[in-house]
Amino acid sequence: MASEGPLESRGTTSSVQPVLTRLTRSIHHLSPLRPVAATGAVNALPRKTGHDERRLHIQLWLAATVWTLLVASILLWTQRSVDSEMLGLARQEAIANVNKDQAFRVWATTHGGIYVPISERTSPSPYLSHIPERDLVTPSGRRLTLMNPAYMLRQMMDDYNELYGVKGRITSLNPLNPDNAPDDWEREALTAFAKGEKERFEVAKIDGHAFLRLMRPMPTQEGCLKCHFHQGHKVGDIPGGVGVSVPLSGYLAAGAKRKQNLWVGLSMVWGVGIGGIWLGGKRGKQRILERREYEERIWHQANFDALTGLSNRNLFMDRLDRALAYAYRQEHQLALLFIDLDRFKDVNDTLGHVIGDRLLQEAGRRLKACVREMDTVSRLGGDEFTVILPDIVEGISTTLVAGNILATLSHPFELDGQEVHLSASIGITIFPQDGKDPGMLLQNADTAMYRAKAEGRNIYRYFTWEMNKAAEGRLSLESALRRALKREEFELHYQPILNVSGGSLVGAEALIRWDSPERGMVGPDEFIPLAEECGLIPPLGEWVLQRAAADLAKWDQAGLTLNSLSVNVSTLQFRMKGFTDKMLALLQSQIHLRSRLFLEITESVFMDEQGEPGKRLDRLREQGIRVAIDDFGTGYSSLSYLKRFPVDSIKIDRSFVCDVTDDPENAALCEAIIAMAHHLGIKVVAEGVETVQQWQFLRDGGCDFAQGYLFGRPMPFDAFPVFLKQHLPIVLQNHASIAPIRPANT
Repeated sequence: MASEGPLESRGTTSSVQPVLTRLTRSIHHLSPLRPVAATGAVNALPRKTGHDERRLHIQLWLAATVWTLLVASILLWTQRSVDSEMLGLARQEAIANVNKDQAFRVWATTHGGIYVPISERTSPSPYLSHIPERDLVTPSGRRLTLMNPAYMLRQMMDDYNELYGVKGRITSLNPLNPDNAPDDWEREALTAFAKGEKERFEVAKIDGHAFLRLMRPMPTQEGCLKCHFHQGHKVGDIPGGVGVSVPLSGYLAAGAKRKQNLWVGLSMVWGVGIGGIWLGGKRGKQRILERREYEERIWHQANFDALTGLSNRNLFMDRLDRALAYAYRQEHQLALLFIDLDRFKDVNDTLGHVIGDRLLQEAGRRLKACVREMDTVSRLGGDEFTVILPDIVEGISTTLVAGNILATLSHPFELDGQEVHLSASIGITIFPQDGKDPGMLLQNADTAMYRAKAEGRNIYRYFTWEMNKAAEGRLSLESALRRALKREEFELHYQPILNVSGGSLVGAEALIRWDSPERGMVGPDEFIPLAEECGLIPPLGEWVLQRAAADLAKWDQAGLTLNSLSVNVSTLQFRMKGFTDKMLALLQSQIHLRSRLFLEITESVFMDEQGEPGKRLDRLREQGIRVAIDDFGTGYSSLSYLKRFPVDSIKIDRSFVCDVTDDPENAALCEAIIAMAHHLGIKVVAEGVETVQQWQFLRDGGCDFAQGYLFGRPMPFDAFPVFLKQHLPIVLQNHASIAPIRPANT
């Protein structure tokens, strides 16, 4: 397990605070045609109230218009629906009358007509004179005459008109009676019936009143030929039609009533909607004012340091961009100063954070007093400040400002009756010779500041490219490491762990390896500390756990079952919030890991007792995850850790095992560790076993397990099953049985 290292990413563009960022990047509060004025108050967030109110008024007008059009559309559609419904009802009435008339005609035609008493209204029909029995006399002396179906139906239609106002008519293109000749509309309908059409209707004015006229064809039947045989008709022909005219006055009145109700109802709905829009507009105006106040507050929080009132990193980067653009156009120089207060942590630790905050506030005020109105002073965070000096002359003004800052900050600070002495280290970089990119200039100034600290503090140093060479390799490696994580250039190698007494394979340890296409194999001692420093160890550690779980599952499917699989966990990874929950979730999704997964942690985990490592380890062990202390004896070894914290095994570091046969002190230490662990019920694993003599010592000393080149080197996933098939079972009971075993070279 690689040792951990502190994380310090000061002065790099990657450390820009993500909190309250990018909210107001589009706010141009600085002139693009002159140097940046920076130390005092800056222009506030542009007041967009008038614009927002105009936009709200437009939105309200549009909403009211759309709502009105919507209600009007509903009204028009509903009115049309009412008209259509009324017309449909009138049509149904007309159809019912036509059907009734057709039924009467069919009945009468089927029976050859009916005999009725001769009267003024029912005189003998001249069209039936060819029928011998047209006129009859009953035994009682009554004179009867035969009435044809069409004539009978016309009289019934006349009666129906007098009683109910529904007019009826039978017509034909070739009528026997000239009075039955069709009008233009009827002639058009009869012509359409001859072509197969089944119905015609229209709304027309009759005697000044609205009627629905409906007409349907009247087919020729057998009985019809009595009167019409000489016209050449045949059964099934459509010589004429039956028409009915239904008055629409009642329907129109009912429709008008419904329309009136619709007008009233929809008017109320429209009024409610307009009222809602008005209330929404009133609330919208209030929200515009509230939002403006909120945005101004957020803008200030996003761009100014809450403690000192100076511009923060977000606003600093914006101003640096603008200052560089101006300097580039005017071909001027620009200086960037990176200021770090020396030993500020000591003030916080000895006098408390309240005094520390007061000190930062006073330091910020002194810095502003040392620069011009056009210069920018910012606090990046902690005890780090920056100063942008646009429009400098040959570096002379920069030297004067830096010297003035050092002299000003060296004066004692009077804070709550206590005199505090302070100094600063300043790194200076110049545009354009030191770089043209804001990130590069900031990084170079940070590099120069660290050189000032290294050379004794309370001084300033200008950046030189030689300073950057040492950092370039580390930055290059970090960049390659980030790319490697995205490209998954890592792989796991597995080193077998054996039972010392019997020689049987009990498990393996997963060891990460980086095979870089550009750098070749990069050792874990080189990239693991860097991953911890730059914050990549959590995703890297999670990748190792997921890959190891997947590899173990594949071996299980192949019938190569390992009793345990050890995975190293960084102290930083273990201390991260949510690590325990992630491990338990992994155990739920990867059931095969239960009681087989060993997490190897270093003793430094136990130093952070506020993080309650004991409780977290207990939760893991309750769910079947085992815990091993890696590199035992090299760090903060304490017997109290083994007693107070739950662990299942400890691993003796290879530095003790390699000299165990030659160094009595190492031998005694190994024996003591084994005896102590066994007394506490803890298993012991020895690392770095390379010789038979070392193995014999560990076996005689009662060590439980061992790993090292004697049994097998770390090998890739594909090679590990081959090793298992070649070397299992391994018997290590006496010196003779060891001879056949050769160190693995995979």
